[in-house]
Amino acid sequence: MPPQESKSAPVGRDGRSAVDAEDALKGVEAARERARLQAGLTPKWYGPAVAVVLVLPSAVQAWSQGRDGQAVLVALLVSLLGLAAVCALVRAARRGTGVLVTQPLSARLRRSRIALPAVLAAGLVVGGCCWWAGAGEAVTRIAAFAVWGLGVWGVSVARNAATERALRELA
Repeated sequence: MPPQESKSAPVGRDGRSAVDAEDALKGVEAARERARLQAGLTPKWYGPAVAVVLVLPSAVQAWSQGRDGQAVLVALLVSLLGLAAVCALVRAARRGTGVLVTQPLSARLRRSRIALPAVLAAGLVVGGCCWWAGAGEAVTRIAAFAVWGLGVWGVSVARNAATERALRELA
């Protein structure tokens, strides 16, 4: 059997192979961009779940104050479970898109450079107002965490809307 040479496909008179290759490359780039955008979508349940996970440990801790040692242990357990639930929610949101594209921490922080400080400031303002109004420590903490949870929800809804708009433009 004679050795085979590695030759490129013959180019027709009109350069059709080059045009086909260029079209295929554009298709690959569009698919890559769609995958990147889809990886940024968060499920609709993500925001309310984060709000509950942030508020519940503070509510249980407020309930446990002034009770016996078992209530304090329950509050500690709920706080640890809340932390585990936040980690699980983040992982589920990433897997829920069907596309796992991880971004470095610097890219994620750059993406949140406006939303994250705004949500944190809103929670601090609400907490400060509660404290200034004379609300107890537990109420202040629950209010701040509720605002942070609702802020995360609002940010995820706004990001999803922008991402879905970009996906429609690609289609």
